[in-house]
Amino acid sequence: MSGNEPQGTRDRILDAAGVIFAKKGFRAATVRQISEAAGVNVALLHYYFKDKAGLYQAVLDDLVDQGVKVFPPDMGVRTGDGPEARLAGFVRGLLHRLLSTRGWGGYDGKARLIIKELSDPTPFMDQVVERFARPQKEILAGIVSELLAPHAAPRVVRACCLSVVAQCLHYGYAKPVIDRLLPGEELHDEDIALLAEHVTQFSLGGLARAKERAARMAAGGGA
Repeated sequence: MSGNEPQGTRDRILDAAGVIFAKKGFRAATVRQISEAAGVNVALLHYYFKDKAGLYQAVLDDLVDQGVKVFPPDMGVRTGDGPEARLAGFVRGLLHRLLSTRGWGGYDGKARLIIKELSDPTPFMDQVVERFARPQKEILAGIVSELLAPHAAPRVVRACCLSVVAQCLHYGYAKPVIDRLLPGEELHDEDIALLAEHVTQFSLGGLARAKERAARMAAGGGA
């Protein structure tokens, strides 16, 4: 390949592939469909990505990297700030990545690719988990452990972490239903910020109750 291809060809293939993979899934999508949507020949697609598997992994990596780049996990909250502020930053980052037009929600259908991987994972999900989800899990577990201290039993920390994340993921999973129940209610960044504040306050309330219950159990007072 001479290198005379126009700048942005690779990105154009990634964009087309993201939309088609999101609609059809990895197994049903074809290289020919993607090359036609991107306006390139199949040989050029193979040049950049070798095969469909390489392209799919590149799409996942690109989605995750761009989402984190635009909306970092801490959302500007410093590591030395209190756990309440760090939880707020974590929730803001996750919701903005899922819903903002500048995050995964900004791609025509691409956000659904993340949801597809969560509900029906391909083998490529392992790399996403190791590169992104596991570090995020450790960050959230540290925040929740601090909020529950000194009664931060691992199973309680795990349950609380899952509850926080589940509230955020719900808006991705249920978006088709929410759009029908609330037509015309397009989410802008300021709306997502308000939603993040709600999820944070709701989570802090639940964590406070979990901490109270753990303290009673430790004191022998039962549930």
